[in-house]
Amino acid sequence: MFEYQHNKLCVVSSWLYSEGIMTESNYKYLCSAGKMKKVTIGGNGRKALVAYESIPDRFKKIIREKGIDPYASVKNIVFGDYMEWDHKAEQYFRDYLLDNGLHLPEEKQKEYTHQAIMFNAVKHIATNVVVQKRFGGKKQMWERMLEAISNLPETWMHTRYKNVVSFKRAIQKYEHDGYGAIVSGKWLNSNPSKIVEDVADFILSQYCLPVKYTISEVLKIYESVRESKGWKTLSERAIGAWLDKTEQKRIWMLARDGKDEYMKHFGHTVTRKRSEWFPNAWWAIDGTKLDLVHFANNKQRMAAELKINVVFDVYSEKIIGWDIAYSENHASHFRAIKMAVNESGCRPFLFTYDKQSGHTSNRMQNLYDKLPAKGGAHYSHKAGRKSSPAEQIFNRLQQQVISKMWFSDKQSIKVRTATNKPNTDFIVEYKNALPTVDEFNKIFTALINKWNAGKQEDWEYSRTEMYNQETEHREEINIMDQLSMFWIDETKVKKYYAHGMPLTVEGKDYLYEVYDETNNVDLNFRQKYVGESLIVRYDPERLDEFVGLYELTSSGEKRFVAYAQSKRMHESIPVLMKGNSKALLLQDVSVRDQELKRDHEAYERLIQRTGINRESLIEEQQLMVKFQGHLPKEEQMATDSNGFYSRF
Repeated sequence: MFEYQHNKLCVVSSWLYSEGIMTESNYKYLCSAGKMKKVTIGGNGRKALVAYESIPDRFKKIIREKGIDPYASVKNIVFGDYMEWDHKAEQYFRDYLLDNGLHLPEEKQKEYTHQAIMFNAVKHIATNVVVQKRFGGKKQMWERMLEAISNLPETWMHTRYKNVVSFKRAIQKYEHDGYGAIVSGKWLNSNPSKIVEDVADFILSQYCLPVKYTISEVLKIYESVRESKGWKTLSERAIGAWLDKTEQKRIWMLARDGKDEYMKHFGHTVTRKRSEWFPNAWWAIDGTKLDLVHFANNKQRMAAELKINVVFDVYSEKIIGWDIAYSENHASHFRAIKMAVNESGCRPFLFTYDKQSGHTSNRMQNLYDKLPAKGGAHYSHKAGRKSSPAEQIFNRLQQQVISKMWFSDKQSIKVRTATNKPNTDFIVEYKNALPTVDEFNKIFTALINKWNAGKQEDWEYSRTEMYNQETEHREEINIMDQLSMFWIDETKVKKYYAHGMPLTVEGKDYLYEVYDETNNVDLNFRQKYVGESLIVRYDPERLDEFVGLYELTSSGEKRFVAYAQSKRMHESIPVLMKGNSKALLLQDVSVRDQELKRDHEAYERLIQRTGINRESLIEEQQLMVKFQGHLPKEEQMATDSNGFYSRF
């Protein structure tokens, strides 16, 4: 019922409706509408075939429910179909010289050429999505290829691999080192002692280049200059063995692969003394993508867009604060730390974080300066170092707890293991059961409780029990300290406009207005500060309520001005008005007239004090025009006597 045509998996058309997968009329409609693709047309002894991948998903599901794996059911996998003769490999092994100057035996030349051809076929299959499906897809292709290779005729000479791991390792070595990776070490007596001084510098400098020459390519470059420089003959294996020594490897790995890879292999680490640590000695915060899929109002009806910030007590590994948000920013850090302070009721003696911009911003550094206990400190971990305990704990949190949820996508930036692969088909099938974003706080609370109730294998107590241990080192933090600590100052001044003070936090816009003690718009404040620039201080958890406004003195200090509340919103449709909303609307509308009247009266009082008004301006300019700018002395004196300066 299934077979391959032109490297496409096909299904016999008549089987679809004879087995009740779909009705015959439905089959004809889907084909005529172009929703299923015919590969061959029936008649004259031919079977009509349709491409399996073109069948709508609802019918594929029925096929799978019958216990049929279309790809597994196709047995005629012929590995030899993908094997092509490699003339370059044949020439390479024919010319290959051992350290003793001899060539490889002809039998070995043939065996190694066959091995290269087989590896080439494997690389082709592993990188071709269509062909992969013929071997069961990504999950099964390695086992299927290994089985197919073991069934090759004995005349086809190659290494027989015991398992998939050794098979994949050989392929990776071939991809990295080329044909030279195939040559067995028993034929070689590597002589790295020939690689010294100028020869050593030449080979190492070539291998260090960022173009990443293979060892065989380095050998070719070496051979192109060897005779002119009077250097000795070297084998590929001798070069490989010399480059693989630590002294050389340290240099070329840094140059070829970069600092991260170098540090992974050679970076020195320190061992911390933990025996005298205690709860709240060290807090660490880390944030990353949350590996959970949620319902979303998009075409796919699902997404994994949320970020998580977590504060750990490093001694016990207990999570004492966390926050879920769409972006990892200063406000999310703030909420996580505030939860940690509320949970612990004390200060840490050390607080660490990464170099993400939210942490290094002025507003968060101001908070971090206030957070540690007396004599404590805070600092950011250097990028690329393995010194952050939060990252290490976070990896285990993702692997041991979060990834066990059925809707986990297992795609964390910091957790990359072979087993870290989601069952996307399963998630897609049940996407209507995915939780909403609003449900995630409740879900993550349950996950946090599970983590905190657990323990490491060699621990006697749970993380919560470890955290609750008594200690003489503890600095309490009172409610007044918390109130003063958890306010964030905007780093730049903001203008108070006629319509109020606008503020944007985490992409959300807010608008505030200053009201007096009777809950009326504060006219005295507006008279002095509309149009002025002020510093806004706020609590990210109370942005819907109020903020503080401060002015900068000439010495750069902040002086409190007023609290601004969330600006009142008014309903204009009478039937929707509630309680005294109409009276408040009329009260706020009258502010414009009150301010206009007040400022007009102030102007009139100014005229009375100075005598300078519009009429005097007109009279003065008319006289100037009449006398062409030259008034008689008497009239000039009379005019001046009514002038502003003559009154003082």
